[in-house]
Amino acid sequence: MFYYLSVLRYCCEVLKLQHKVTFQIIIIMTEVTDTETKVAGERWAALEANPEVMTKLCHQLGVSAMFEVVDVWGLEPDLLGFVPQPVIALILLFPSKGQGQERHAPVADHPLSSKVYYLTQLKGHLDNACGTIAMIHSVLNNRDMLGVSGNAESVGERFYQATINSGKDDRGKCLDTFDDIVNIHNKLVTQGQSGVVESEKVSHHFVSLTAVEGHLVELDGAYNSGPNIIEKIPEDAGFLNTAAKFVKEKYINAQGADGQFALMALTAKMD
Repeated sequence: MFYYLSVLRYCCEVLKLQHKVTFQIIIIMTEVTDTETKVAGERWAALEANPEVMTKLCHQLGVSAMFEVVDVWGLEPDLLGFVPQPVIALILLFPSKGQGQERHAPVADHPLSSKVYYLTQLKGHLDNACGTIAMIHSVLNNRDMLGVSGNAESVGERFYQATINSGKDDRGKCLDTFDDIVNIHNKLVTQGQSGVVESEKVSHHFVSLTAVEGHLVELDGAYNSGPNIIEKIPEDAGFLNTAAKFVKEKYINAQGADGQFALMALTAKMD
């Protein structure tokens, strides 16, 4: 379900602009404690919301080295202008614990729904796998562009071929036992700038936003019952601006600018 924060000490880098959303990029500074020993025994321990960690994850799933994950520093047009193009997907981390959200809330069916790759984040099995699931959703809905499609050596492509004819719940079950991805995830748990977090202390959740056949799609295996087709992307806006507007309206405005969020983008790598 969730990922990211550890809480011995942390410092916040806050970027503020007049009348604009404040994004807190949280850098966790901690010491190695007995917690790491405890978390090491968890099958799906919490990952950090860190572009370097997420870049390693997507590359190990089989994404071409021509792509990387970067921070998005804010939702206003001038800040979005710093994000390299093209943007393939956004990965949002938002506060979820104690927010009263319904798991697997119904989403409206759409003619495009069956064309979107989606898997269920199974409670009790994949509770802290949301970062990896968000990346799987981002990658497998853009296989051709990211160089994954047809690559027999790609872990992501092998998972796709093993599950493409399965239902969303069976895909979740397969992920829980797909050792290549489990091992990738677990090796990345201790990487980044923060210490590892015990599962019961995790309070944030990852979702993915991407474009499928010109439509903005929200992919959340825990809180949505399926792919959430938001809208057709206006030609004069493009994916990034449309997705940023959705994030602002659904998440930032609902929890306030003081909420702790992290936003990253899967993009073409800068030269």
